[in-house]
Amino acid sequence: MHASDPTEHSTPDALRALRAELKELLVTTLRLENVKPEDIGDTEPLFSPEARLGLDSLAALELLAAIEFTYKVRFSDDGSARQYFESVSTLAAFVASARS
Repeated sequence: MHASDPTEHSTPDALRALRAELKELLVTTLRLENVKPEDIGDTEPLFSPEARLGLDSLAALELLAAIEFTYKVRFSDDGSARQYFESVSTLAAFVASARS
């Protein structure tokens, strides 16, 4: 893959790999000792009262910073980033589009 190819981050294989990377980042950044990355569903809610992972706003902030640093992307300061934190799939879609 070359950085100049705008479709490189949005192919099915690239998105699958990105979702796996984000799951690993989520587990390591938030120190989720009893969670394996492969056990997190792609569309599983990350931040909601009924979410299995039990993540809070501090976890969201930590994850946001880790994603920005790791993938060299920036979330908007207008509060719209919240929509991307619904699941690993929505995070991957954001990262892929922000890197294109």
